[in-house]
Amino acid sequence: MAHVQPNTSPVWPPTGIALAVLLLFGFRFWPGIALGVMLGTVVNGVALNITVGLAIGNTLEALAAALFLKRYIKFHNTLNRIQDVIGLAIIAALSTTISATVGGITLLLTGSEIGQVFFTVWYTWWIGDFLGALVVTPLILVWFTHLPIEWKWRYVNEGMPLLFLLLIVTWYVFGYQPSSQVTHETLIYVIFPFVIYAALRFTQIGAVSVVFIVSGIAIWGTAVGIGPLVRFSINESLILLQTFMGVVSLTALTLAAATSQQQDAEEALNQKLDDLAKLNEASQNFLGNFDRLLTYEVICRLAVERFGLTGAWIYLLNSEPESPAFVASRGITISEIEKLQIPTKNTSRSRYLATIQTAQVHVENKLADRSGRFGSFASFPLNFTEKQIGHLNLVSSKINFFTDDRILLIQSYANLAAVAIQSAWLFDQVKSGNERLHALSHRLMEVQEEERLHLSRELHDESGQVMSAILVHLGLLERDSYDPDLIHKHTEELKRISKEVLSNLHEMAIKLRPASLDHLGLVTTLQQYIADFSQQHNLEVDFETVGITNKRPPLEVETALFRAVQESLTNVVLHANANHVDILLSYRGGKLVTMVEDNGVGFTPDQVAEQSHLGLFGMRERVEMLGGQMLVESTIGKGTTILVEVPCED
Repeated sequence: MAHVQPNTSPVWPPTGIALAVLLLFGFRFWPGIALGVMLGTVVNGVALNITVGLAIGNTLEALAAALFLKRYIKFHNTLNRIQDVIGLAIIAALSTTISATVGGITLLLTGSEIGQVFFTVWYTWWIGDFLGALVVTPLILVWFTHLPIEWKWRYVNEGMPLLFLLLIVTWYVFGYQPSSQVTHETLIYVIFPFVIYAALRFTQIGAVSVVFIVSGIAIWGTAVGIGPLVRFSINESLILLQTFMGVVSLTALTLAAATSQQQDAEEALNQKLDDLAKLNEASQNFLGNFDRLLTYEVICRLAVERFGLTGAWIYLLNSEPESPAFVASRGITISEIEKLQIPTKNTSRSRYLATIQTAQVHVENKLADRSGRFGSFASFPLNFTEKQIGHLNLVSSKINFFTDDRILLIQSYANLAAVAIQSAWLFDQVKSGNERLHALSHRLMEVQEEERLHLSRELHDESGQVMSAILVHLGLLERDSYDPDLIHKHTEELKRISKEVLSNLHEMAIKLRPASLDHLGLVTTLQQYIADFSQQHNLEVDFETVGITNKRPPLEVETALFRAVQESLTNVVLHANANHVDILLSYRGGKLVTMVEDNGVGFTPDQVAEQSHLGLFGMRERVEMLGGQMLVESTIGKGTTILVEVPCED
């Protein structure tokens, strides 16, 4: 078809091949284009100076097209978007002017006699390269990016009859010359239903295949002088051929891209619906479960089953964030976790996956796993409000599994998981609080009855006996009223008994509530109480105050701190087996602080339930009602320290 000049053809497939190679494999293959042009032209007897010019034009043409498509169009090799098809057409139309211009000028400078037909040569050259890019490039790109193709029988059964009918119709249109030219020309439109059907049903694969078949037959028929596109002038025939090929190609590719976009949109919508269903299922599972350990297991199980993961595990942050606690896993054991490594950039060393703890999503799409089970890793922070409570760690057997869409979905799942964990914690706290409140209520009733019984015994046994003794001595005093010595003796005995009654009543009052706390304040009351307690139980107690002013705190604060010291000393006598206690009362930072420290046997606070030590629970409840806090620190063999802090403005 190179009728104007031997180097100029209206259809030039090498342009399409060169552009497809650069788009598929990268710009570094450009020397192959130049080398191919030079070898091809030299073998065909073209002069070396012309060969160099043609190589430069064809190479620059392909490089420019590939560069603009990748940088500005963000071109997809699958041509699954309309913008890819339109972008390819526009960029190919512009870039192929480079080869036509460089080639035409090269022919002029090397003495070729094309001066009178330069613009015809240029136009033919340009349209040939353009159609090569428009027909051959999509064919190579689409077939290559779809390999390996999974053939489905329903598509084969549908595609083979379509292909057979298309070949018959196209061959008849371009390979047969009927007597009526007008009738023959109208048959061109019969081809388009087949092209449209192939593009709609088989998308890009069908579009590029039928375009290639129709174009090939049309070129052959026009080249041998038959078919509806043949005219008296070869130029007219070429213009019709090129227009027909361009329309067929753009029609098929655009329809295929539109269909593909619609299918992608439907798949994306279905995927979003599926993702929402997964999140909804997760939320239902979480809302229906308040068991803390079961919640951890459900989070890991749903993550593996619903997101197609290989393994999942949870680390929760404790008081030391750098050493989180492993609480649950699914599909992977703790020993496997500890063996996984991640290559470190710019060094041959690797770091262990289990050491990764971050406040942001961390993704590693290539793991150093000798077993070959795991290819990708991602760690998602478990955040509740603004507080991070742990990490949800995931692994997949596939490399590059964690795409942007999956990360967004799993992050939403991790947020639900954090809420579920926090809800389980709160439920445990409420449940524990209710149990402690029930136990405290029961214990308070017991204490109340014990106190009443104690008061009853005190009044009956001691006070009753003393009052009886007073009555007896009063009777004796009345009987012996004539004898001054006996009167004096009975009077002294009555004084002694009265003092004993007063002492007993005073002791009972102090046990119930020391009157000095109301009149003299916390410091004086503690000094008196500690002195009496130390003497009564033969216990060495040191009491010290720091930063305490003459201004008294609120009465409820004094009461709470006095009861805390009272209960602490009682516990020391009952449980600690100590011989020395230090008590410090200080004011610092707007808080009144009381610390009671003994040198007793100690205990393990985590292993002691407050339900069985209601004294501690009562102290904590009383302090927390005032907005304060109580800390208990103890170690076996090293004594116990109780620290109480209550807000108190000076």
